[in-house]
Amino acid sequence: MLTVGDIFFGRSIDIDYQGQGIVKHEGYVVFVPGMLDYEEAKIKITQLNKRFGQGEIYEFVKSSPDRVEVSTQGLGSCDLIHVSPSKQLKWQQKITRETFKKIMNLDVEVHETLTDYNYQNYRNKSVFHVMDTPYLTLGLYNKENTELTAVDQFILSDLKTNEVLRYLSINKVIINPRVFKHMVFRTNLKQEILVTLVATKELFLGREQLIEQIKEIPHVVGITLNINTRPNRILGNESLVLYGENLITEPINEIEMMINDQSFFQINLPVIEKAYAIIKHEIPKDQTIVDAYSGVGSIGFYLANEAKKIIMIESSLESSSMAKKIKEIYHFDHVEIIDDLAEKVIQHFDADYLIVDPPRNGLIETFTQAILKKKYKKIFYLSCDVKTLVRDISILTSQYEIKDIYPIRMFFHTTSLETLVVLTHK
Repeated sequence: MLTVGDIFFGRSIDIDYQGQGIVKHEGYVVFVPGMLDYEEAKIKITQLNKRFGQGEIYEFVKSSPDRVEVSTQGLGSCDLIHVSPSKQLKWQQKITRETFKKIMNLDVEVHETLTDYNYQNYRNKSVFHVMDTPYLTLGLYNKENTELTAVDQFILSDLKTNEVLRYLSINKVIINPRVFKHMVFRTNLKQEILVTLVATKELFLGREQLIEQIKEIPHVVGITLNINTRPNRILGNESLVLYGENLITEPINEIEMMINDQSFFQINLPVIEKAYAIIKHEIPKDQTIVDAYSGVGSIGFYLANEAKKIIMIESSLESSSMAKKIKEIYHFDHVEIIDDLAEKVIQHFDADYLIVDPPRNGLIETFTQAILKKKYKKIFYLSCDVKTLVRDISILTSQYEIKDIYPIRMFFHTTSLETLVVLTHK
């Protein structure tokens, strides 16, 4: 009988969806973070309950050839950094297949994981916490998510963000961390950057000095101040422009997408464009398309030149207002932008094809029931949570068949799972 603090020899038989090794000891399952399948180690029990336990690696006995030794701060946002990129691709494909089996009791074919093989410096948006120090120090949570670790570089953020991180760590500014809470960086493939300071009020110690320093960095297109008084959110609803403009652009399919500090936009554009290309290939010319949860319209505008009509539905006014500007600039008269909740209005719009890219919690039941009454030729479901995706697919398969499942490796070194599922009407 195991107790907390016990050390036992174990061999991992698999890796779960959270990247934890699965070890069995006399029939009892112990999850061990950081352990790969077929590795052997002495494991120390840290937590027990009736169904399973938690452990930590006390001493390695045998390492996997898929283990990568890296010099890292042990950040919670890099929970798979010890796993080789090729193993991460296979792991995501396997987890996707197993999730369909577990939730739907369905054996499905899953394509190889989509990727551009860029393992680092891929994020075009990064959020850092302001640490409780007299000088500006930016941090991220450790692997236990219990405390912040100071960072002056981050392997997932793009090169421009890392340039700014190093600059700020050298040129320290005295600040008030009780008011100044976060910094958010948005970049594009042209290595331009939009910097957002997040604070609980408009004025705070160090603000002006920090603005002057950031203005000296090449290719800063804007500095904004976001006022946020709610501790459970990063950004509030109000942003003030302190320098330049609250705008950064990114080309998609020869269209300059416009993004501000609160717009929803894909974080790894080169990879998600591979998914967009699949969707485009599946839709013939001159079709009517509904793009639900459309954000600033990256998918809809990607398809706009060959579509008969695009109907974008987006409840965020910040995102839909940007989409309307893009529509006006490029004279997309066949694009209609609806400022409303998709689940509230979807029943009013008929189309040949439907694209959904919902938040992590998936589709609302009213939305799912509404589209079951429609007869779309195909539905394209982009998801950032494979469990809610499969939950929704299990409902949609009463009227639609699964044609293709594509895991998408948007975020190397993390357990975040993006997926594209193509459904055809029965």
